[in-house]
Amino acid sequence: MRQHISAKRGAAQLQDGHAAAGIPSVCPQCGVAVTADMRFCGSCGFPLGTQGAQPAETTHIDVPPATAAYPPVPMPAPSSLQLDMQSGTQSDPQANDCKNRKKPIIIAIIVIIAVIALIAGFVVWKSTNRNSGDDSAQNADEQSNKTKQNDAAKQTKDCATTPDAGLESVEKNGTTMIATVAFSAHACGDTAWKGEDVTISIKDSSNEVIASAVYDFASDPMQFTSGTATLELAYAIGQYWRASDQIETKSTSMVVQKGATPNGNAVASVGDARGGANIADSDAERYAQLALSWQLSHDRSAVSGLYDIPTTQLFSRKYGMEVDGKTQQYRDIYAQYLTLRASWPKAVLAWAADYSYYTRYGHEADYYVLLSGEEFGSVADARAWCSDNGFGENDCMAVQIN
Repeated sequence: MRQHISAKRGAAQLQDGHAAAGIPSVCPQCGVAVTADMRFCGSCGFPLGTQGAQPAETTHIDVPPATAAYPPVPMPAPSSLQLDMQSGTQSDPQANDCKNRKKPIIIAIIVIIAVIALIAGFVVWKSTNRNSGDDSAQNADEQSNKTKQNDAAKQTKDCATTPDAGLESVEKNGTTMIATVAFSAHACGDTAWKGEDVTISIKDSSNEVIASAVYDFASDPMQFTSGTATLELAYAIGQYWRASDQIETKSTSMVVQKGATPNGNAVASVGDARGGANIADSDAERYAQLALSWQLSHDRSAVSGLYDIPTTQLFSRKYGMEVDGKTQQYRDIYAQYLTLRASWPKAVLAWAADYSYYTRYGHEADYYVLLSGEEFGSVADARAWCSDNGFGENDCMAVQIN
């Protein structure tokens, strides 16, 4: 059985759609939306023609009669899948809509990821800086600790720097001269100085040694505080060659020298003043001779003030003479001068040959005499003073120089 299906229905639809413009809007065959530039329906392949084309003529398609074994094949339902004839690509409007809906989500996700990345980067940077700061602080602490350890280590070590010294004051304690000395050694800090066999000398303005002894700080270190230390040093008879009241402290200088050879044992300390050992006899002899010459010059005016005034003579000494079984040397004579002057502060030293009282009978007068400096109304009074003060007749005599 043959059935005739007319295409007039499709033509009518084409005319109803865009009949006025001659442009179909839907496929006349399957009803799928089409565009003006399509020559065929993208769904069923129906020929659409071009813009301005006339409606297609009525055609007849012979379709076999429907039977139970061969039912009519239904046309496929309009598909969302279309063929873009110009681009030659396939597009799915629903997929495009889905993509369009996903774009904001994707962008939001990207923004979120970027923000998270920035936050993570900031956290890492902050952590790094903090760690760096912590490391810097730790390094600073370590450096500080090392400095403290080094300082502590220095405190436990002995200072190797020989200090400078300056005389602050001198005073007499019996026959001992006590010198207060200020030592300084910046490198010593707060450490101790353990100089062994150290000669500490005092010089006058003429650079002559007026005191010198050998001290040992090995067993009793000199403790510094901020590089300074003040000590009292005891100079015994034979270790100083100037009466303490005749030393001009401000015009003196001091020398500290290691590596000396002590001459005998150190003398006993006097109170807080530590004692030292003698220097070499040859040096002591030279300093004593210079001291006697200085004393004669210094005392000349005082001796002149005693002209024609009865006074007392306490000793007369000559280099090389025998006194009590001992041959006199310069250091012996000067030691006797210091000993007597410690008891009689007015005592003055004179060279006998300079005064007629000692040369008037033609006797040699190349010797030192020590005058007490006391003034009396008569020679008899002077003699009485000698006996009153325990002097023997060979140790004290009345004189009246002119």
